[in-house]
Amino acid sequence: MKEKIKDNIVDLLLDGVKEKLDSVKENYKWQKLFVSTGDFFVNNPDVLVKFEDDLYSVFSKDNLIRIAKRLKDKNGYDFSQLLHNELYDLMVSYEIPIMETETYIHHFMQVIITYLEENDSDKALEMFLGDMRKEIGTYFAALESKLELVLNQISNLNKEKITTYSIADIDAQIRRETKYKGMGLDFFKLDDEQFESKFQNSLNDTKVYVVGKSREETTYRILNELKNKNSKRITLVVKSEKEWNKLQHSNLSGNILVPFFYADRIVVIPNNTNIFIYGEDEPCYTQNKLILRKRTKRNIIDSLEELGIDANEAYKMVDNTHGLYVPLKKKLFDGAMYDKPDWVEDHSDVVIAALLCGKWTEATGDVLVFEEMSGKAYSDCKKELGKYLHRENPYIVSNNSYRGSNMQLASVEDAWEELDLYINDEMWDKFISLFYEVLIESEPIFEYPFEKHFEASIYAKKPEWSPTLKKGMIRTLIMRAYYRGHEENQKQIDNIVAKVLDTITSKERWGYISQYLPELCEASPESVLRKLESEIEVSQGLIDLFAEKGGDFMTSRHYYTNVLWAVEQLIQQKKYVVRALEWLWEIDSHNIKFSISNSPKGVLDVVFCAWINESALTVEQKIELARSAIERYPNAWDVIASKLPHGTSSICSTLNTPKYRRIDEPEELYVHEVNKTYIEYLRMCIDRAYTGADRWIKILQHVKSYDINIQKEVFEKLVFICKKMSDEEKIRIKNEIRYEIFRHRYFEDADWSMPQEVLHEYEGVMNKIVVGEKIYDYLYIFSHVSDFPLLNPIPYSKEENTEIYNQNYILREEEINARIKKFKEKGYSIDRLIQLAVKEKYDVVGEVLAQFYCDGVFDEKVFCSLMKNDKEGKYVYDYVRYLYRKGIIDLSEVIEKVKSLSGNKNLLTNLISLEFVEDYENALIVKENEDIKKMYWSRNVRLRISDKAEHKVFIWAINECKKYGSFNTYLELLYDIKDKISIQELYKATLEISDIKSDVASSMTDYYLKEIFNILQQTFIDDDEKCAELATLEWMCRNVLEWEHMKCMQKIMKDDPTFYALLVSIIYKADDNENIDEEKRKLANKVYSGFDKAKFCPTEKDGEVIYENLKKWIEKFKELLINQKQERLFGNLVGRLLAYSPIGGDGYSPCEAVRMVIEEYYTDSLKTAYVVAEENKRGVHMVDAGKSEIILHQRYQKNAEALQERYPYTADIYFAISDNYKREAEYERKRAEDEW
Repeated sequence: MKEKIKDNIVDLLLDGVKEKLDSVKENYKWQKLFVSTGDFFVNNPDVLVKFEDDLYSVFSKDNLIRIAKRLKDKNGYDFSQLLHNELYDLMVSYEIPIMETETYIHHFMQVIITYLEENDSDKALEMFLGDMRKEIGTYFAALESKLELVLNQISNLNKEKITTYSIADIDAQIRRETKYKGMGLDFFKLDDEQFESKFQNSLNDTKVYVVGKSREETTYRILNELKNKNSKRITLVVKSEKEWNKLQHSNLSGNILVPFFYADRIVVIPNNTNIFIYGEDEPCYTQNKLILRKRTKRNIIDSLEELGIDANEAYKMVDNTHGLYVPLKKKLFDGAMYDKPDWVEDHSDVVIAALLCGKWTEATGDVLVFEEMSGKAYSDCKKELGKYLHRENPYIVSNNSYRGSNMQLASVEDAWEELDLYINDEMWDKFISLFYEVLIESEPIFEYPFEKHFEASIYAKKPEWSPTLKKGMIRTLIMRAYYRGHEENQKQIDNIVAKVLDTITSKERWGYISQYLPELCEASPESVLRKLESEIEVSQGLIDLFAEKGGDFMTSRHYYTNVLWAVEQLIQQKKYVVRALEWLWEIDSHNIKFSISNSPKGVLDVVFCAWINESALTVEQKIELARSAIERYPNAWDVIASKLPHGTSSICSTLNTPKYRRIDEPEELYVHEVNKTYIEYLRMCIDRAYTGADRWIKILQHVKSYDINIQKEVFEKLVFICKKMSDEEKIRIKNEIRYEIFRHRYFEDADWSMPQEVLHEYEGVMNKIVVGEKIYDYLYIFSHVSDFPLLNPIPYSKEENTEIYNQNYILREEEINARIKKFKEKGYSIDRLIQLAVKEKYDVVGEVLAQFYCDGVFDEKVFCSLMKNDKEGKYVYDYVRYLYRKGIIDLSEVIEKVKSLSGNKNLLTNLISLEFVEDYENALIVKENEDIKKMYWSRNVRLRISDKAEHKVFIWAINECKKYGSFNTYLELLYDIKDKISIQELYKATLEISDIKSDVASSMTDYYLKEIFNILQQTFIDDDEKCAELATLEWMCRNVLEWEHMKCMQKIMKDDPTFYALLVSIIYKADDNENIDEEKRKLANKVYSGFDKAKFCPTEKDGEVIYENLKKWIEKFKELLINQKQERLFGNLVGRLLAYSPIGGDGYSPCEAVRMVIEEYYTDSLKTAYVVAEENKRGVHMVDAGKSEIILHQRYQKNAEALQERYPYTADIYFAISDNYKREAEYERKRAEDEW
């Protein structure tokens, strides 16, 4: 039953539960679902009525739909577990004891299974129920045994008047107190693998000391771990010092005891495992304490989402509380908090300065602002705030990330709720004045062109005031005026935001301010919208910002997206939505091409989608605004048309929502409103389609989703409008209808396929569209084979696909023959047909004319007409190719005709390429001039030599391609004929690629090189002379080949250090500070990529290294470096290479010979280079809160410990790597706790 159950079984199960409950509604018969004999635990009549109501609420239609969705969507979430959870939450809320709760649930499940077995004959359900009964029975028997042990122990202690609680009791308590159904101990994930292993290993000790961020949260996390991993042992929780002290005199032994209370001193209960839990700010003086790290933000969000909390809401909850338990607890549990933190009692100017700054760094400007606000030196401020930093309920937190470190409020909402009333007018006015000065100051990066911003972010000077402070101060505006309801401050904030926005007079200024625009918009939506509207009238750089194409997809900075995110906020507020949408239409009218999906059109797509409602518009408003937009804006018709049924199949994004400012929640949509929107959209699109064929074709692609009567109305209007269209537009619409008929009849079994009666209507419409020039009606015969629009195709069948394709292929040929026969009978002009077909760019004009119109015979008139009308030569080529491959024509004669009629060299080269050369002396290409030969041999059309050709033809092709071809075509030729020539000839031909001028590599260049080199390397690796020549060639191709494919170069470098030392002399300076001229600098840049690729262990062969050979290589390399005056580089370079040693015979790295060399030549620089090289092997990896780093730490530590006795220097290297990964693991973990 581990696999996901089928959807039909889910429906049968839930229907059965509902039927059974409905049958026992009267006179409390439902109690028999839980207990066969005796009384139900709840017996108070009033409480019984409420319990009954709650029980039926659990199995209401809406809740059953929710349960079904979870069963069908969430893989592995089986029926019995989900049903158990629903009933468990219900009974816990009525304080029914755990044993009775589990017994009642077990009985309920058995009753339901029996009922389903007796009343449903579905075989799949019968098998599933049988498995479920066994599973439930096994689960309950094990659970009952465990509960009895725990309850008996608690009962025995109760007799001694000692009150203790089980883990299940704590779980039930959480479930009763939480705001969220289903939240129990499972919410409190341990989320710390390092701690887990140490903790489990310590559970046989008498004393276990655990320190976590919050004592309460840590206790819950520990209990959850014990519940999941140590259920065989009895765990007892004690909630008071008095009860704990009583345990000293009991005979309790072998249990896990958890004190869950505060006391100055807690004694150890002997013969048990005592788990003492501390908060971060409580002193724990023992040395062997276990540190349970703070949960990662991602882990908390996942737990919140498991409770059914929306992903965005879960993100906001964690973001606002930084994942700290005390502020998060206020959101998770019912009840009031009465203790005021000391930072509230104090509310000094330093505390208020931190509140108003919100978040800040130690940048010079940030420090000055903080000092100005607080009236104290920043060092004194830090000292005072330090008291409120590391504790269970901190006022501020320190946040460290890749972007740097900063201080910020621990919980923004809590801080403002507690401290808002202590902000006086003088402090607030000072803040407003500073805010303006800080925000109008641009940042140094905007002194560079936009396309340089990605790289400039590395070297540009850091701003005096950090972006962190600026965002923190903007948030203060939001919190003061909106969140805390100081309406008297809103006008002041509107004015200061407007004043900031008035400083924008250029694209660069817009780029800078745009980074803060979403937050400014939340602070003052009116000011931001007015500024955006003013840009429509007189642009001061905003349009240029939208049109900016800085950088590529990966490196460009799309500042305009910040503007769109601000507008998306406005769209969700009734007061601003209409003006915001008008602004979007105006910007969209500029037809700017965007390199990413964020665009004004993208936002409009979301707003005007018929089946979702993301904006503050009602359905009626949405329809009216769509109609108005189509009348006023050039692109609106296409946007609204794409919202017709089966237009945009999915809306990928939702709108950016303000963090604190309330939005007007979108109205719930009903099916009839969606249908109404679709109908009104269709009508307005038809009204504005006029005589445009493109627009009518789009309507035809969507109209099939409507009721047949609506479709008839559309067809009637279409037929009428078509009378005013040109023949060219008529035939496009007519052929679109023809294709739709074909598609729906071919896939007649598809869910989306239209019924035959509707398709008859389509045929009628098609026939009513009459062209003046009848030749247009014949153009469809040039449609591609796979999409040929047969009106009555053989329908698709998966089982007989090939046969059906062949039958439809025959029907196509019959159709084309019939139409051409009629065409000829009518005496229509073939020249006019060709002219129209070429103009409309049909796919197979040349082939159809050759095969059907000309009956496979060369027709001079048709050929000349094609030459006259087809300037590119595509259809001429297709026409000739068909006849040539059928052996009908003499290709040389056709080529002469082409030369007499046109100077199209491209067509001429293509036609010559049709010939498969058998005798090169008579080959067509031999007779051509140099230009044609260059074009011929430089294009990638694969092998043009006949299988019957003699060996000399292949040699001729190699020589010709080398003379006229490109690097890529030459390689392609060698790859294609590698089996047609000898290995010596392949070797010689390959060496000659050094004489061919290289062009831009194709996607296949590296593959051809690799394959050709692989053949040659296998043959000549042991031939010193040829291996050296191949190594030279590999080096020439170093920018294309990877190091593992440069096997000859590897051998040269491994056997002798001379070439490697030569590269070092080119790239690095000598010890005498030689002057580097421009020529040497360029040479160094050229060879560096190859040098960087060279990662090898000297003298390694077939995974083995011989010490004597390695030492000889090292000594010679050192001598070469001394001669080059570069001895200082020795340790660094050797360490870099030795890191690529094979594994030793004992299974540890490096191999024994390398260890001996390290011990002999060890230096700090060798160690450093070895460590860097080893760590660089890891490459790109997924970030996982330090989990993978800790595994690497342990692996390298084990390696080091194995070597430390015999090879201490080598072990030192591996200990260093291990320590690095340990530090990185701790850093990544901290980052996951602070960031996302």
